[in-house]
Amino acid sequence: MKERKTDSQPAMSGSAAPDKSIAHGYGGTLLKAGRSRRQFLKLAGGVAVIAGAGLVIQPWGSSNLLGAPSDWVIQTGFPASGTFTSPVQPVTTSFTAIGSYWEVKSGDGNQLSLQLRVSDDGVKFSDWIDAHPDSDEGRVKTNLTRFYGRVQFLSGKYAQFRMNIPSGISVKLVGLTFIDGSAGGVPPQTPPRALIPSGKPNKPYIISRADWGANESYRFSGGAQVWPPEYRTAKAIIVHHSETPNSYNANPAVDVRGIYYYHAITKGWGDIGYNFLIDWKGNIYEGRYGGDDVVGGHAYQYNYGSVGICMIGSFSSVTPPKAMQDALVSLVAWKCAQRNINPTSKVFLIDKTVNAILGHRDVIDTTCPGNSGYAILPSIRTQVAGVIQQPSSGSYNVDLKSVTFSPTTLKAGDVLRVDAVISNTGTLPLESQDPAPGYTYNEGQTFESLNLAKQDGKFRFAVDFTGNSGVSHPYRWGLGKTLQPGETVTVTGYIKMQTQRQVDMFGSVVQEYVKYWEDNVGTTRVTTGSGSQTGGGSSGSNPTDRAPSRASDPNVRYFNETGHNLGYGFRGYWERNGGLELFGYPLTEEFTEESPTQPGKFYTVQYFQRNRFEYHPEYKGTQYEVLLGLLGVQLTADRTFFKTAAFTNTASKVYFKETGHSLGGTFYSYWKAHGGLPIFGYPISEEFQERNADDGKVYTVQYFERNRFEYHPENKGTRYEVLLGLLGTEICRRKGWLK
Repeated sequence: MKERKTDSQPAMSGSAAPDKSIAHGYGGTLLKAGRSRRQFLKLAGGVAVIAGAGLVIQPWGSSNLLGAPSDWVIQTGFPASGTFTSPVQPVTTSFTAIGSYWEVKSGDGNQLSLQLRVSDDGVKFSDWIDAHPDSDEGRVKTNLTRFYGRVQFLSGKYAQFRMNIPSGISVKLVGLTFIDGSAGGVPPQTPPRALIPSGKPNKPYIISRADWGANESYRFSGGAQVWPPEYRTAKAIIVHHSETPNSYNANPAVDVRGIYYYHAITKGWGDIGYNFLIDWKGNIYEGRYGGDDVVGGHAYQYNYGSVGICMIGSFSSVTPPKAMQDALVSLVAWKCAQRNINPTSKVFLIDKTVNAILGHRDVIDTTCPGNSGYAILPSIRTQVAGVIQQPSSGSYNVDLKSVTFSPTTLKAGDVLRVDAVISNTGTLPLESQDPAPGYTYNEGQTFESLNLAKQDGKFRFAVDFTGNSGVSHPYRWGLGKTLQPGETVTVTGYIKMQTQRQVDMFGSVVQEYVKYWEDNVGTTRVTTGSGSQTGGGSSGSNPTDRAPSRASDPNVRYFNETGHNLGYGFRGYWERNGGLELFGYPLTEEFTEESPTQPGKFYTVQYFQRNRFEYHPEYKGTQYEVLLGLLGVQLTADRTFFKTAAFTNTASKVYFKETGHSLGGTFYSYWKAHGGLPIFGYPISEEFQERNADDGKVYTVQYFERNRFEYHPENKGTRYEVLLGLLGTEICRRKGWLK
């Protein structure tokens, strides 16, 4: 989650630093930051010198949890180039898998890879097994200097590795982690896979984390979750392979536990990255902790809005077993039906259009899920479409025409009435659920606390309010009937208000477990008990309504274009800092508004086409007396912009460690020339392509704390080559003040 600056702060405080390894003074042992709960063991003698090899062998830290043996790390003796073969290492504890990692002093660590082999007697060894480099593209790098090899399902009593080192790469260390996934038992037998019912397939049998033996303590460090769950509604299915040996283990849960340890502990993620895993027998395993719609760690930014399913094995040249493919169809069909995903359609995911059922390689530069694994995807799409009988024609669409709250001023104990006019503008009927229109909630109750649980795909009208940190859209009512295409219905609901406060309330239409079709409609300030009216005029007025001119006051300027006045401190700031070009025309008069980032605090504000002015009396007499609203932050609060790697600044491109983003080229020139940090704030995204909501065209844009830059090639060579986004207009539109 991005760290947000509050409106009352002059500058952003910066994002949290990435979790990195910290070098400690004892013998060079490295402990991952935030992992103090893990007991690091030292073998006898601490550091062993291998006779004749001149190698320092440093025993690595180990967990005292689920059968975790010590890592084996070599830190010296690597040649400048050529093949390095390690000594044979006796492993005193049992293991079912080996993970590998390395660090370099110079050069590109991605160019290195390991081969592993094991032995039961130290004499007769297995063939060398390639530990293919793992690009760590699943979640985040907790150690930016470390590189990993894919986990390999190997066992024995001795281990050895070799590494080919190209010229120009100086190796700092190589480590092997020996993973014992044997503890945890055998999960319950998966029932025979029944014929999948068509239309709306049932949830297939999924082996729970408890049943496959997930050690939940791996998810915690110092009593806190290493990777707290986040949630996004899934609209795409991403298929992976683990690129591990096709071992056909009689108890594949051992392999699942090995992958879990590798992700959670070795790579420091705090959990397994995949949402689901499927073994060679066709067993389906619950992956990432958190349940439906939890964001996994399998495809970097494309984790958001997708389900990651891993086929356990390597399918570069081997076709996934039929039982695995059948299970994949069953699982994907259930998820597609649950989330109303058309398996043969294309969807827009983060920044590109992809198949709704896709391979990892479609969004990340990787070979995953292998050539043979990727080749089955067209068949999977066809089979899933046949199972769920996706209609060849017909679609959902909803128009929330209006939302009205009345009265807007109440006293504690009064009942607030909400009226919503909803039209079915699609071609499929809208099925609904309880509670029926007319139901009365007590403030503080939610549909969940009243056991009005979500029903997959059903439609409801919902009400939420700004500053809500509990159940999202807590007040929900059914439509009263199945709404047929072309029909319109008025849904009325009631909320008994109890708390003395002022709060902005708004309406939405939700298709449960699928999406919000309309949101933030009819935003209205509701006052309960004591509290002054706000909103730019008399009770119930729209702040963007035209106001009479006050231009007779020499300190005030009236803009007939929008029908609003600008005066005194706000006018001075507007004129000194760019005027019309940077802020646009005023859209409202000055009025009092609650801070969107500091609930309970009210400021005098005025909206402009491109921003919002805020008067901060706590900074009176300083340059921060008037601040610009964090509209870029506010409008992207539900979006995630992934950070870029740090680099050395140049004259044309700079990196901001405060937010982890860069700024360069034409945008950097514009930023410097038009006010820089005080006017725009730090960048909170990189440049990317985005469709403009006003003209429907796609532009290169970049978001900043206080605005959005748009590159307009049609204006190349003019002062309008870069334009600022109409973020003030967009906020007013979301509030229902503008159409």
